[in-house]
Amino acid sequence: MVKEDTKKANPKEEEPMKIYDKYMYKSQEKIKNIVLIIAVFIIGFIAGYASEINTINKLNKEINDLQENVSSDQNN
Repeated sequence: MVKEDTKKANPKEEEPMKIYDKYMYKSQEKIKNIVLIIAVFIIGFIAGYASEINTINKLNKEINDLQENVSSDQNN
């Protein structure tokens, strides 16, 4: 009951803290969303880059196989 009495006696002291908490919460949520967007972009970029490297390696292997087939056909 002592706590309730002090809250009733000084209601104006709590208001600035609530406003500050709301501001901090909103700022924290904005920063969290920005970090999430950046993380998703970076993960997507890395996945796309890895996929491109894999595709290039497959194409190089196909080219080498075709060149070997052509050179073996020319020798016969």
